[in-house]
Amino acid sequence: MRQVFPAVSVALNRTLLASIIALSPLLVGKVIDAVAPGVVEVSAANAQVKAKNKHVGEQRKFPNVTESFGKKITEAANYLQPQEESVKPDPRKAMQLLNEMAANSAKANAYELVLLNQYTGYAHLATENYAKAIESFNKMLAQTPNMPIATEAATIRIVGQLYSQMDNPRKALETLLKWTEYADALKPEDSYMFSTLYYQLEDNKNALLNINEAVKNQEAAGKVPAESWYILQRGLYYEKEDYNSALVILEKLIKHYPKAQYWKQLSSVYYVVERPKDSLYAFETCYLMGGLTTEKDIIRLASMFLEEEVPYKAAKVLRKGIYTDKIVEPTAKNLNLLAQSLRLAQNLKESLAEYEKAAEKSTEGDLIIGLAQAYLATDKFKEASKWGRQALKAGKLKRVDHANLTVAQAEFELKNFDEAVKFFKEAGKDARSSKVAAQWVTYSEKEKARLEALAQN
Repeated sequence: MRQVFPAVSVALNRTLLASIIALSPLLVGKVIDAVAPGVVEVSAANAQVKAKNKHVGEQRKFPNVTESFGKKITEAANYLQPQEESVKPDPRKAMQLLNEMAANSAKANAYELVLLNQYTGYAHLATENYAKAIESFNKMLAQTPNMPIATEAATIRIVGQLYSQMDNPRKALETLLKWTEYADALKPEDSYMFSTLYYQLEDNKNALLNINEAVKNQEAAGKVPAESWYILQRGLYYEKEDYNSALVILEKLIKHYPKAQYWKQLSSVYYVVERPKDSLYAFETCYLMGGLTTEKDIIRLASMFLEEEVPYKAAKVLRKGIYTDKIVEPTAKNLNLLAQSLRLAQNLKESLAEYEKAAEKSTEGDLIIGLAQAYLATDKFKEASKWGRQALKAGKLKRVDHANLTVAQAEFELKNFDEAVKFFKEAGKDARSSKVAAQWVTYSEKEKARLEALAQN
């Protein structure tokens, strides 16, 4: 069974107890009649839950309470909810008195049994014995129609909430659907409650219908839905793979509940819907809010900056992650990425230093060749040739032809034309470099011949 934000509080506390006692038959009086609750089938056919109010206009009659019974039940109520604020509730004394009354209830009329079971349920609520509370309230409801309809409706709702509290969403849903037959209208909170129950029963369709209703009505009233409402709504759209709708919900979450984690989620959704620049902006915002705290996140952000051709920022976050925050390991691969970012940002001096660190830790050609290319770019041709050859020796190169071209160009600049031609020809074995390599071979041979002719003169 799925877990979700609870539809009722973890503890039905004194405030709730006070509110339900306020709905007691002793205070409400005799009102309209209603029928007893039955079992409701939970199925997809229920769809979006609506208030039905099937019993409006029905009349109800039930026996009067005797004076002696009324005094005792009022005494029990005072133990549960003292009239004076300085007096603490004493549910155990209330339960003791109610048990005594139950032992002498053989002559009690139907309405007195309603009150006896009702207040016994309240006493169990006060001690958080929810199973016993449900048992008492169901005994009370069995006395229908001998109670006010408002009391019956409120009690059915309480029982439904208690089933939810006890991780029985199916019984909770059955009971609360029955409660809608007494309701004039559903509040947004009610629609959210039904959505959570459907979600726990893995009925995503009805869960989404009801959370959408909750959010729509709350927003229409000019109120901001609770964060948990948006989270449930977003999650349901995720599971439906409706990422455009999930995007709308995430944007609301960021507006009303700005947290780094939502920017991170927003970045992922932007990526899925093929909005890479927005994905980068959202991920960078998460970073600026301190929401990227793992090596994986920092490497991803740097890679996104490189993909969007912002190497300066890629280098900045990598340098900070490696040397300041120390959340990125200075591995050959990570140092190489930093060096590459610095090179693309035209910071050749620092790039070279990072390439050297990466090469010292690496046995893979692809991580070493970057150093050779950095040396070539800074006119350090001997070092470029040395590390280019080292990369070829190490292997694991994605583009062997590029490594051969690096060595060849370094040797050409050193006027080692025979070596240059050898490596240009090796590069030319790859069709992707055959044309440029052939041009360099011709040029190298001509340059060699030209310099030799000058030397003879």
